Amino acid sequence: MATSPIEIRMAHLVGAYEQINARLAAIEERLGRLEDKVEGRLGRLEDKLDAKVDGLRAELLARMDRQFYWILTLVVISILVPIFLRFLSL
Repeated sequence: MATSPIEIRMAHLVGAYEQINARLAAIEERLGRLEDKVEGRLGRLEDKLDAKVDGLRAELLARMDRQFYWILTLVVISILVPIFLRFLSL
């Protein structure tokens, strides 16, 4: 049985579409792996940044505590010195 030129063209198109479908599936799979890899690296980066921020926050709070105690000491001394000088002058 003879095949018409339209049937030959249709067979070529079907083959081309199947090939395109296979290539798109491969690209989709590669993109999925890439997405997983990027998400993993971003997660690790986020964890590192969180650890760094927590360390800096702890250091800042420690510095603020030390400065607060120095300021508190200076305030108490500035209050007590005039009182002691007043008692000494009596």
